[in-house]
Amino acid sequence: MDPHLLTIPLSSQESFSVKLEIGWNFYKQWHYHREIEIIYIIRGSGTRFIGDRIDNFKEDELMLIGSNLPHMFRTQGDLSIENPDTEAIVVHFLPDILSSFLNLPENAAIADLLRKAGHGLEISGDTLQSAKRILHSIRYARNTEKVILLIQLLHLIASSREKEALSQFMFKNAFNKSDDERLNRIYNYTMNNFLRQITLQEIADVVHMSPNSFCRYFKSRTKKRYSSFLLEIRVSHACKLLSESTYSMAVIAYESGFMNVSNFNRHFKLITDKTPFQYRAQVRAMKMSHR
Repeated sequence: MDPHLLTIPLSSQESFSVKLEIGWNFYKQWHYHREIEIIYIIRGSGTRFIGDRIDNFKEDELMLIGSNLPHMFRTQGDLSIENPDTEAIVVHFLPDILSSFLNLPENAAIADLLRKAGHGLEISGDTLQSAKRILHSIRYARNTEKVILLIQLLHLIASSREKEALSQFMFKNAFNKSDDERLNRIYNYTMNNFLRQITLQEIADVVHMSPNSFCRYFKSRTKKRYSSFLLEIRVSHACKLLSESTYSMAVIAYESGFMNVSNFNRHFKLITDKTPFQYRAQVRAMKMSHR
């Protein structure tokens, strides 16, 4: 698919940016950038798209997103306005600013980390807790201290085993920049209509293609069929309902766009490797352990 190329503004007094984003309305668009991104979710929840990965995000999560890896974060509600309930610390830096530093043999682990970031990484456990403290400090740091904290953060993540790859595939500039509007029309239409049946003809019409041309286009850009993409969005929504509600499985199946419970159970297990009952039980156990 062809995401929007985002330019990250920098002042003449800084080599990388650290911002507290509230609302982060530009994240609703499928986009990529040369800069490596570190994003810590302080508040908010919704659906994240990172490379070929589609699942939910929530508060107290930390991700490392590599150069040119397309991504998007979608929250609930009206997409035309900012959502004040979302808040994140976001760091952007070009790999170039560390080029000589990364060539030192002592920094091989950090260089390897930044290569792996091409898949997107989620950081958890004790590493997440330590990283949060550094990120809160880096917001207020200046000059050399700011750079030292960035290196300290990268060293922490590189040295940890508490990280998981998000996207199966890496995306390296395989985009037609003039086509980003088409992609966002597909995403927006799907997100607004996934609770009902969407026919192949219908989604192809959204981007003025024949069904056959649409299938070839979508598969070549995303490495998956549109039907798989649609199912992943529905399952992601079902996961949110399983986590946040006491609805019955039948209600959750219907509210997530599935026609019946057996169909819901089958696709949920195929995508998550768990049954809906197992997923809900796991979430409840995690919540109890944090009380």
